[in-house]
Amino acid sequence: MNRSRFAWPLLAALLLASPLEAQEGEGEPLPLEEFGIEELPALPVTPEALQPESSVDSEAAGAVTSAPGALLRGLDRVTGQSVDVTLQTGQTQPMFRLEVSLSDCRFPTNDPSSDAFAHLTIRDRGEVVFNGWMTAASPALWALDHPRYDVWVLGCSD
Repeated sequence: MNRSRFAWPLLAALLLASPLEAQEGEGEPLPLEEFGIEELPALPVTPEALQPESSVDSEAAGAVTSAPGALLRGLDRVTGQSVDVTLQTGQTQPMFRLEVSLSDCRFPTNDPSSDAFAHLTIRDRGEVVFNGWMTAASPALWALDHPRYDVWVLGCSD
């Protein structure tokens, strides 16, 4: 095993975590001018600078609406076959050898075409292999961990 491969990241982490000190061990930090860095004046913090730049109402921005159904896509990684399935809330439907149940599908009230997220329960031969929320915008964030099949949310449906 090549130990130098592990030594460089450790050395870099130690150098970045500790303040710059003099080489002779004096314990005094090196002046920034030696590195061509000038000390910048502190900027005053005003109440206006602390306010968010967005004019979007935070309550409305977080509001979501439940949809009656969801559109899902499944992929069999072995055969390359993909299938789209529309499920209604409370419905269970087979997808390849999996059984997919939809508990809820939600989307942002102010932007229905935006990121949808659905609560799914996926079973493989009766065993629950996924139970939780999946998002359409980031399917890998909470993904089905299955050796053969992938399932992801495309969006909510009417």
